[in-house]
Amino acid sequence: MSSLTIKNVWKKYGKVVALKGVNCEVKDGELLTILGPSGAGKTSLLQTIAGVEEIAAGQIFIDQQRVDQLPPPERDVAMVFETYALYPNKTVYQNMAFPLHSPFRKLPKNEIEQKVKEIAQLLQIDWLLDRNVSQLSGGQRQRVALGRMLVRNPKIFLMDEPIAHLDAKLRHRLRGELKNIQRKFGITTLYTTHDYREALGMGDRVIVINQGNILQIAEPEKIFNFPKNDFVGGLVGDPPMNFFESYLTSSPSGTMLRNEAFEVQLEPKVAETIENLNLDRLKIGLRPSDIMVNIVPKENYFPAEVYVVEPLGMVQILTLAQQKIKFQVKYTGSLNFEMKQKIYFGFQPEKLHYFHPITGLNVLLKEG
Repeated sequence: MSSLTIKNVWKKYGKVVALKGVNCEVKDGELLTILGPSGAGKTSLLQTIAGVEEIAAGQIFIDQQRVDQLPPPERDVAMVFETYALYPNKTVYQNMAFPLHSPFRKLPKNEIEQKVKEIAQLLQIDWLLDRNVSQLSGGQRQRVALGRMLVRNPKIFLMDEPIAHLDAKLRHRLRGELKNIQRKFGITTLYTTHDYREALGMGDRVIVINQGNILQIAEPEKIFNFPKNDFVGGLVGDPPMNFFESYLTSSPSGTMLRNEAFEVQLEPKVAETIENLNLDRLKIGLRPSDIMVNIVPKENYFPAEVYVVEPLGMVQILTLAQQKIKFQVKYTGSLNFEMKQKIYFGFQPEKLHYFHPITGLNVLLKEG
């Protein structure tokens, strides 16, 4: 197992800045997922670690040894791409054995054969060793690509959206298999994805990156429950987080938070923190799964009209309209709803997320 340290790394493609002073520590044996939209800098980060792309500034260390000035073969890093980069005219055995024929390794034939067969058995593809890669399914090809990495026994695994092009059912199954394989071998792994389910479900920790900037590094539950800014909050969750432009007003009972959909009295500690920032407005986040609905009025519930109903088996996604705004609810109860139906919604105030109206930062989240 190996550790990885990235210090103030910059990457440019002409005038385009792909990475902007990235800093990150990856622990021995950790599975770190990197979450972000297309063009966020995920692939550029992996390629700079692998040495496929040169950095403009900064330093990269593997086990405290600086490697950013070393050629790719000397870094002992293995990378799997979305397309797997397998040789379609070669057999599974030939593809898996290929990196072991490198002049940097010079392994005898019997040792190569032993390594390939051992890894193939672990991945349950030993029965495919003589088959041509072009004859394999997507899931089988993914295992071959993994096997080609594993036979090398590298210090670091880099996986660039390796299952993004597969269908949803197969992606779900392979997520679990990939995590199990990583645990079995204990190899430090960085895994990029644009799917928050993959990122949170697989990672020991998650990096959220956008436009070359790392926005948050934390455990999956912290990314979901305590997003550092509104971008992270909106990226994680399905349906995505609802946002409400809100205003603060004073009342005899305390500080009130108001918008076109609802109003709520702030808890004294929350009100004090916000007042210390001299803010009179906030961007409020509320996850669809944290909103409760009823067909009759209830205390601290607010009226709304059903705009769209999306029945999804055990779940209904409701789009509610209140004055000029629309927001979504993820409902798992037994009630049925119709469009234009008048209903009532509520929530627990502690489920609200408070973001700065200009910077988007979570005003209640302390650094670290």
